[in-house]
Amino acid sequence: MVKSLYATLLALLGILIQASVSVSAQPQKITPLEKDLNFLLEWFPGRFDNSLQVFWEPQLEVPEEDRHYRRHSIFRRVDLPKFGDHVLYAEQYRDGDPDAIYRQRLYVFSVDETEGAIRLQIHIPKNPDRLKGAYRDPDLLKRLRPTATRVVEGCDVLWRRQANQFIGHVGDGTCRFWSQQFGKDIVLDESLILTENELWLADRGLDEAGEYVFGMKGETPSKLRRVRPFECWAAILRGAAHGDSGEGQSDWDFRRGVWLHDQQGEAVLTTDEDPARRIMLRLRRVEWPTGSNRPSLTLYVHEGNNSRATSYAWTEYDAERVGINLRWLQASCSHAPDRLYEDGR
Repeated sequence: MVKSLYATLLALLGILIQASVSVSAQPQKITPLEKDLNFLLEWFPGRFDNSLQVFWEPQLEVPEEDRHYRRHSIFRRVDLPKFGDHVLYAEQYRDGDPDAIYRQRLYVFSVDETEGAIRLQIHIPKNPDRLKGAYRDPDLLKRLRPTATRVVEGCDVLWRRQANQFIGHVGDGTCRFWSQQFGKDIVLDESLILTENELWLADRGLDEAGEYVFGMKGETPSKLRRVRPFECWAAILRGAAHGDSGEGQSDWDFRRGVWLHDQQGEAVLTTDEDPARRIMLRLRRVEWPTGSNRPSLTLYVHEGNNSRATSYAWTEYDAERVGINLRWLQASCSHAPDRLYEDGR
């Protein structure tokens, strides 16, 4: 009797185990919007910059009033469950200056089945200065709570996938807010395009009379390209100027861990000589808007405050490494994806 009961229990246990394995082995069903959200969250994090667009506009004779200012946008995924399951910290600055921040936000993504879209709710920190540089140090966000941010009703962005891109829109005339910076009510008109390697921003702030206040001036959006970070070493021969061979000299000022990115990233090296010299390395992933020149990854060397490069070297557009040897200066830069959220400071 006892043996029979024991055998029955074992059989039942076996059935339960098999059922459990069968259920866990079945793929989880996700909706099309949830699948789109997964793609969006793969593409959105990173750094984007429109330096190439800004560089070419004068040469393409774009009217002065329609030219773009340079934007650098950083988006890093962060763990803030009090805000939601899918949160990014955004920090954006202009003119290549990390201190010239014009926007700090928390982006909270969710699926909105009613709208048939991915909803982006934007949280504006009430004390943004405390969060400066949180893309480098997410611990700065640990104590942040929703009560320390504000959400402007009507300013959510709805994202929908179209082919191999996502299109984001703010409702027409729905995003209205008081701007302390400009001292007036603002109506924001904004649309965005996100691909795997680019982010286009068409945003324009108007006052209640419809007059331009900030953002896009003409009809062309800011075209930001995904940034690749590089780590460089550089060696400058003390006492040797451009054109010197350095023969008989071996006194090098050597630097490691120099940070650059390939959308006009810049690193200034000040030598320890007396008087000190200023050497700048600049890295750019170049594409020509006209003609038949091939795209390239180009490393420039500048001396002093001269905007014209002393020399430069180039390689394939998607190269993992680029170097230069001028005898008095040597440098080599290698793709360093693990340094994406660092910078040169």
